[in-house]
Amino acid sequence: MIDAKFKWQVADNGSSDTINDLTKELGISKILATLLAQRGINNVEQAKKYFKPTMDEIHDPHQLHDMDKAVERIEKAIENQEQITVYGDYDADGITSTALMYETLVSIGANVNYYVPNRFTDGYGPNAQAYQRLINDGTQLFITVDNGVSGKDVIDEVMKKGVDVIVTDHHELPAELPNAVAIVHPRYPGSDYPFPDLSGVGVAFKVAWALTDEFPVEQLDLVAIGEIADVVNVTGENHALITYGIQQLRQGMRPGLAALMKLAGINPANLTDQDIGFGIAPRLNALGRIADANDGVKLLTSLDEDESQQLAKEVDQANKERQQLVAKIMVEADKQASSVENQNKKILLIIGKDWHQGVLGIVASRIMNKTGKPTIIASMDKQNPSVVKGSGRSPEAFNLFKALEAHRELFTTFGGHPAACGLSFTEDNISALESALEDEAEQQGFDQTVKQVLPIAMSINPDDINLQLYNDIQRIAPFGPGNIEPLFRLNGVQIADVKTMGQDGQHLRFSIITEAGKITVVAFGQGDLAPLLNSPTGETNLVVKISLNEWRGKQSIQLMLEDLQINGTVIVDERTNKLTPQLFTAHDYYIIQESKLRENIAPHVTPGHALSVEEARQIDFAGKKVALVDCPVSEETLKEIFEADKGEPAVIRLLLYQRQSAYLAGLPSRTDFAQLYRFIYKQKQLNWSAQLQAISRYLKINIDRLNFMIQVFSEAGFVTIKSDVLSFNNLVDKTDLTQTKRYKKQLAQYKIEQQLLFNDTATVAKWLLQYLNLD
Repeated sequence: MIDAKFKWQVADNGSSDTINDLTKELGISKILATLLAQRGINNVEQAKKYFKPTMDEIHDPHQLHDMDKAVERIEKAIENQEQITVYGDYDADGITSTALMYETLVSIGANVNYYVPNRFTDGYGPNAQAYQRLINDGTQLFITVDNGVSGKDVIDEVMKKGVDVIVTDHHELPAELPNAVAIVHPRYPGSDYPFPDLSGVGVAFKVAWALTDEFPVEQLDLVAIGEIADVVNVTGENHALITYGIQQLRQGMRPGLAALMKLAGINPANLTDQDIGFGIAPRLNALGRIADANDGVKLLTSLDEDESQQLAKEVDQANKERQQLVAKIMVEADKQASSVENQNKKILLIIGKDWHQGVLGIVASRIMNKTGKPTIIASMDKQNPSVVKGSGRSPEAFNLFKALEAHRELFTTFGGHPAACGLSFTEDNISALESALEDEAEQQGFDQTVKQVLPIAMSINPDDINLQLYNDIQRIAPFGPGNIEPLFRLNGVQIADVKTMGQDGQHLRFSIITEAGKITVVAFGQGDLAPLLNSPTGETNLVVKISLNEWRGKQSIQLMLEDLQINGTVIVDERTNKLTPQLFTAHDYYIIQESKLRENIAPHVTPGHALSVEEARQIDFAGKKVALVDCPVSEETLKEIFEADKGEPAVIRLLLYQRQSAYLAGLPSRTDFAQLYRFIYKQKQLNWSAQLQAISRYLKINIDRLNFMIQVFSEAGFVTIKSDVLSFNNLVDKTDLTQTKRYKKQLAQYKIEQQLLFNDTATVAKWLLQYLNLD
């Protein structure tokens, strides 16, 4: 059985009366009515408001703390034509916040510029040197967007110099706040703003609204991008803001965004939150990771078509470079994560050399998702080899910030929150950090084998999946925290057309069969599942998202795989005549009969996992992955390895490497034995090795079969071999050669090879499961 990666938890459907009422009164499908009921929508009025949010869900900007102070100071700066600098951040939320604030101030006549800090030279938030450079260039008022509340030391110093700072931010509030002119924040202590989960661009939008005294509809496209990119709660006013923002994006009013969407293959007319989250936002984020995020602001605010086209190409190219960097580092990081040493660790600290700092967090997240373990990906600093810089990611069950904060003495810099962190440390502290992480895992009781919950909306039949269902689901979008995209369980699906995608086969594509035809399923980063799905054994259950694929103007449903399980033992056909290190992973068990071969393989796998047949007999492989590296010598040996009273293996991989094949050599017939007997009888003595090839040609019997026949004759006493001289012995009684031990052994080898090596995959799998009583 291939167990699911997550703990599947199907939601309660809610009241059947409510579902029936919604279905009847709204004229909608039962599935859509169920999704509404699961979200607490119990009547027609609530449903209609959910489908079409209204302006009254968006709160008055003047309810935000210090909003009036901020507006008053900005208006004064505009009146006096003071130089205003919008100080932003280098992620998508920060870029959109900067663009929104900048173009708002331009539109009302401000003398304004903007500055987006560099991730590597300036770091996150207010940077003293950057602020001073801007002051020297004439800045008289700073407005921070998507940052600032944690910049007390820098901002206080700037204020002392007579340069005012207005902070607009949404991040966690520290114990001590800056002494700024105003701090506009939805969670400011003591304020009564009704919705705390605005992102940086959401706060900037409220400032723009208050400044212009008009609801800035044309800027909602930026709000949708920034809020989705920052993964904020999409209930309350965010639900309305993002919904309206998506509508604005579909109109394609910004030349830069229109050009970027075209390069990303996004059709604006059908744009969804998923297109923003996986198409637009990553491209903007890529600028801050490996290029200049200021270009992102230019892209979003430019009205020049040619400039927009060029900037869009640069942004898209930065994203491609980011993808290449991630792919390259992933190969090395994944190899370390899979090493024998790291198999037994609860927390992974993976260190490379000259890995790009801007993408380490992405790699950490991917390794964490793959292994289920908190992961820190770090790299030796090229300019200062003794310093190691990295990023960490952690599942909900482990508080990474708490674990690292207890050992601040090991770091030169450190910051973050429970699920993510950034840090740097010296090379001589690596060992201490590894020990500290394992100790913290013990103290927090972290167990990576405990599965995270995967919330599933409901189980459906594959035949229920169609374009109408996709459109129904989109009626309850946008999705995100507080309104997660519904996942569906599909039971007992029929799999077809399994293929890997990508340069290294890292992605997966297959089809499920329905009454209406085939539906494509895509699984990014899960190419290693291909052999399991190619197996004709086991009942397969999937958890999927339902998405839309557009190609050359044609729309089709496409499923995105979230998780799967396969019931019963899975037989994976990887039969080969060449063994390479890539075939072996640290955690599988390998049964290898040939002792020399076993010695060669042992260094590539977990100690104790390269087993002889005798060792394998002692192990219960229940739930384990087992590989038969070379072909068993008999069916009986096979059954001894997987005794009936043992549990069922999850996977049996068939490598079945064979140096010499009994089946290809062929079993000699009575005629063959008689012909050879007569030949030796006439010759009496032969120099066997010297004459073997000539004898083979003369008798028209291949060399492997000839050698086997001589071994049988030797056991029966018909011949003796001494000093390579074969002599005939005519004093032996007639013997049934098929009853010799050598013949029986060869026959057993012949039969098992015939069954396992020379049949198609389906036949081999079916026979093996039946023979081992695993079907």
